[in-house]
Amino acid sequence: MTVGKISVSLETDLLVFLTTYQERHHLRSKSEAVAQALELLRERELETQYTAALQDWQDSGEAEVWDTAVGDALTEGPRAPR
Repeated sequence: MTVGKISVSLETDLLVFLTTYQERHHLRSKSEAVAQALELLRERELETQYTAALQDWQDSGEAEVWDTAVGDALTEGPRAPR
């Protein structure tokens, strides 16, 4: 894994929170805590993008076409082996 370095300025209350979080969760460094926070931000961003894409798909009318096509398939669940 390639690691890059940055410098971050934080307000005192955020720095205190970061230090406390690091200690409570037994993280090796503040960088590890910041990396966890960034992963959560990335997940939230992806969730927002997927939600928007789903809404676009539904608004396009393609969802109705899909529902019709799926309705043409089996109407019963799988049959049990005999």
